[in-house]
Amino acid sequence: MADMTSTTMAIWVPARWSAKATETYRSNTVYEPRLDHSWENELGVGQGDRVNIPGFTQNNAARNRGAGTGIFGTGAAVTFDAVTEAQLQLIVNRFYYKAHRTPVEAKAQAMPSYWPKLVEGEGNAIALQIDADIAGDNTNGIDAFTTVVGVDNVDITEDDLLTAQTNLDNQNAPTKDRFLTVSPASFTSMLKIESVRNSLYKGSLGNLSADKETGYQGAYLSFDVYKTNNNEAGTAGKKNGAFQREAIAYASQISLKSLNNTNIQDGVLEQYITFQTCGFLIIKNAFGNELDGK
Repeated sequence: MADMTSTTMAIWVPARWSAKATETYRSNTVYEPRLDHSWENELGVGQGDRVNIPGFTQNNAARNRGAGTGIFGTGAAVTFDAVTEAQLQLIVNRFYYKAHRTPVEAKAQAMPSYWPKLVEGEGNAIALQIDADIAGDNTNGIDAFTTVVGVDNVDITEDDLLTAQTNLDNQNAPTKDRFLTVSPASFTSMLKIESVRNSLYKGSLGNLSADKETGYQGAYLSFDVYKTNNNEAGTAGKKNGAFQREAIAYASQISLKSLNNTNIQDGVLEQYITFQTCGFLIIKNAFGNELDGK
């Protein structure tokens, strides 16, 4: 007895593509729009690789020649300050790219919808990498802030959040554009705090269902709260951020761009590359806190 099987029928049961494809969902990116872009227009194409940023710190310790000093109306000598300022350099020195190539005959046989998805994925990959580098750069990222609040791999507490706010207040950081950028686990820690839950719930009242800004969760204290999966890992937890926009400057000289050409010499290959150039720099370290948690 001979049975027809999937093996004998293989030529009549060809593999085929589904009209739908699974896609890897990418983490939210939150950092680039939260940084200070004030100097970006000074680093356009053809305008060099850096901008020199002069500091200005003469904003405190004014003197009194009046009541309480005993010298009002005496013509006492004026004391002059020798102000010495520092200079910072914002340098565009990062070239992010993602590229692929394939024989032209293979491209002709591939599902047409695959190539747009692939190019779009290259841009998403770059955005993810920039976000992760801003979070984790040891010199100019979130984990480079000198002040550290909280404990690695321990729930963020209400005291931690109040301390972060107090630290920024003590530095006269503007109350506008303050951000908490926390990992999903740290955000869950915050939801255990009743005042956080109430604040986020209050902010959601009356809102209709609509597209939300990437990662935005609501407001708490003087902070806008954003959730991100790109924060740098600590020993066992995550290094979150509590900062004001002016803490880190960011400049993109070439915004996200894609190029395509055919390479005949190496074998008639269709080539694609997506790239971006940028740089970022801590401008005001005191305007940021590393907020350790889960």
